[in-house]
Amino acid sequence: MQLPAEFRHWIGKTMRLVYDGKTRSDTSRRRKRRRGVKMAQANEGLLMKFVNWIERVGNKLPHMFWIFLGLWLLVILLSAVFAGVSAVDPAKGEEIKVISLLNRQGLYWILTNIVSNFAKFPPLGLVLVMMMAAGFAERAGFIPALMKTLTKVPEKYLIPAIFIVGICGNLASDAALVIIPPLSAALFYSRRKDPIFGLILGYVATASGFTANLFIAGTDVLLSGITDAAVKIVDPNYNVYPTANYYFMVASTFVITIVGTIFTVKYAMPRFARWDEEYEHAQVPPEYLTPLTDKEMSALKKAILAAGGYFLLMFLLTIIPNGPLRDPTKNTIVPSTFLSGMVPILFLFFVIGGYVYGKEAGTVKRPTDMVNYMVESMKTMASYIVIILPIANFIYTFTYTNMASVLAIKLANSLKSAGFTGIGLFIAIILVSTFINLFITSGSTKWAFLAPVIVPMMYYLGYSPEWAQVLYRIGDSSTNSFTPLMSYFPVIIGYASMYKKDVGIGTIISRTFLYSLLFLVTWIVLMVVWYLLGLPLGPGAPIKL
Repeated sequence: MQLPAEFRHWIGKTMRLVYDGKTRSDTSRRRKRRRGVKMAQANEGLLMKFVNWIERVGNKLPHMFWIFLGLWLLVILLSAVFAGVSAVDPAKGEEIKVISLLNRQGLYWILTNIVSNFAKFPPLGLVLVMMMAAGFAERAGFIPALMKTLTKVPEKYLIPAIFIVGICGNLASDAALVIIPPLSAALFYSRRKDPIFGLILGYVATASGFTANLFIAGTDVLLSGITDAAVKIVDPNYNVYPTANYYFMVASTFVITIVGTIFTVKYAMPRFARWDEEYEHAQVPPEYLTPLTDKEMSALKKAILAAGGYFLLMFLLTIIPNGPLRDPTKNTIVPSTFLSGMVPILFLFFVIGGYVYGKEAGTVKRPTDMVNYMVESMKTMASYIVIILPIANFIYTFTYTNMASVLAIKLANSLKSAGFTGIGLFIAIILVSTFINLFITSGSTKWAFLAPVIVPMMYYLGYSPEWAQVLYRIGDSSTNSFTPLMSYFPVIIGYASMYKKDVGIGTIISRTFLYSLLFLVTWIVLMVVWYLLGLPLGPGAPIKL
């Protein structure tokens, strides 16, 4: 039966209205979704554009040798420009003047110290000694075998494990910067994840995690000693101990690990951790990608038992009463011979582990194999040794001219005269420390000049020296991994080039910038919360006097 024409017309009109409404509704929803995506992309794009800009500009920079050579020459020229500019050392009351090097005495100092500056540069010996042992352990198969056992760690625990190990690794002081980043890179490589991203992750956890730890480290002893001397300017009876920031550091360990893990998993890895086909040809032992045989597993167990037993023995000789590895004068655990001698102790740890594994697995047949493996590992350090020449001379020249000291004192005095109070003052101290850390990476050197100004200033405002030290440490730690003036930055570049030959400075800096910013913001928020709650910083260490 045929429907009346009017009814058919009404149905058709209704259907068109329904269809058009649905279409318009769907179109409207799609438009809203697109606008939302575009807005999110625009907001995210600002940060990504900045990060990409850092990477592009950084990768266009010349080789680090030429960068630091230019900085060295620039310091020499600026020493003449600012010669005579002075500041008063608040600790000693002595005037410090910028020394010009463009005169007879200056030229004599430059030419007679070029070689000695290079030879006595602390990171040089530390890196080479550690790489001898770590290189031998890697070529013997001990480190690859160890990394392959770590590949069994569930995926969700991988990132937090790297953060915890990196943060607590600063127990070994600067040695951790040589050991942990390449190990995390190898761990990523063994899982067919971007090894350069793994390298950066280990680096930022170790370098920027100096204000977090589950244990008292040598850094705590060093900084607390400077703080103690600074507070005695205004209160000779006040004592600052190495445990001054312990509670804050323990909390920071978990906070930084949680925030860092979420940021890495949700943001950083999806954008930056991509497997590159070039990694297939990386100069990395293929053993990283093959499963352990029964023989290798047996060798690994014996190596861990031998190396772990040795390290446990060293630890026991430290903690037992009057132990031989305690401090020879103070009979303390912190500081101690164990902590001060961590580099040679770790050297033997890798040698023992590598040798036992190699003998059992058959990769080390003669004692000369160990020597040959060490020689091979030193070949990979050739570029680092070359770069150290201008780096060492730049740093020592910057220090000798007093430009670093005058800059630090003037910034501290400017902060004092600005009249900040409360949270604004705290953030200002953190930012000043952060800025100075871009140029002077030695934590104790910066604090030696800042503490005599900041600690008394905070004391008179009613804040404890321990609180002043925490604020400084936040700013000092955050940008350690970002500044290219960090002594171990060339080491990271060298490790990265093992996986990708044309890797640039910008690639490393653009990634570490994100984590430096993340750590800085996280610590500032934690600092504010800590302050508002009035929590103690450590045993007997309040925020306010």
